Amino acid sequence: MPRLRFSTSTLAGGEIVPWLASSGELAYSPHSPPERDYYFQYSWVIPAIFRAGVNLRRHFWFGGPLKDSPEVRLLFTFWNNARRGEVETLYLSNGMAGVDEVRAPLAVYRHSEAGPLKRERLILIQHGSYLIAEVESQTYLDRGEAVLYRGVQAAEEFFLRRLTSANTRSRLMSVHARTLADSVASFNAVHCNVSRTETGCFNDRTFMLGDFCQKAGLQPKAPITSLLYSGYALEEWCAVRKFGPSYVKFRTPLSNLRITTFACNETEVKIIDPNKLDVIEAVGCKVREVCI
Repeated sequence: MPRLRFSTSTLAGGEIVPWLASSGELAYSPHSPPERDYYFQYSWVIPAIFRAGVNLRRHFWFGGPLKDSPEVRLLFTFWNNARRGEVETLYLSNGMAGVDEVRAPLAVYRHSEAGPLKRERLILIQHGSYLIAEVESQTYLDRGEAVLYRGVQAAEEFFLRRLTSANTRSRLMSVHARTLADSVASFNAVHCNVSRTETGCFNDRTFMLGDFCQKAGLQPKAPITSLLYSGYALEEWCAVRKFGPSYVKFRTPLSNLRITTFACNETEVKIIDPNKLDVIEAVGCKVREVCI
């Protein structure tokens, strides 16, 4: 007997929820956690996020291949705390999709790790993706804003693209809106160009946003593809040590973030609207704004 498929629609009226679904069995949250860990086993509940050839009988807890990895253990601890009602919410907002603006749904929680270090961590949740970051890395959470970093290696300039055409903006927002209506499409969209060893089990090389662009009447070429595929980090070390030494520090509304899952190990996010990126500091380089 074929297994029934779970609904993964994230639409709830005119809003978009940050969970795997807006209704049905997958519509759990830390304030209404699932009774069983079954729903954290992604190859069973959302198998469409995995590339062809992946053994879906294998366990991928929260999408991670190793149940004993520090990140997966931390998430299990977080959800066990949630079942006891021990949840500290720092930010929680549904998203919306309009003609001229798209806001992403996002939930952010504080989690105190056990052990001698007792580290304070942030857990970000968006449609089945989780990011884990240091609390100290995000100093503007109380304002509803995120701090982002973009390493540019030895480049002397960083080109900050701004949307000045209403037509281009509307079409680009329609691309983002399409990725947010369903949790499988959402997960696949933010991983479709990641192409890293850690994400090899996902559909991480499809570049599916190019097809979405064509359907929206946009040519999937630079600079549009740069806006859609460029990544930023929530923690400074990634920009400085891995993609530096030159880097740019930004702030942007939390509702402007699309997060990739923790398996990337780089607290990576993408952004929806480049016009909502504000430069805080440029280190070793200059920022040049380019109109699109």
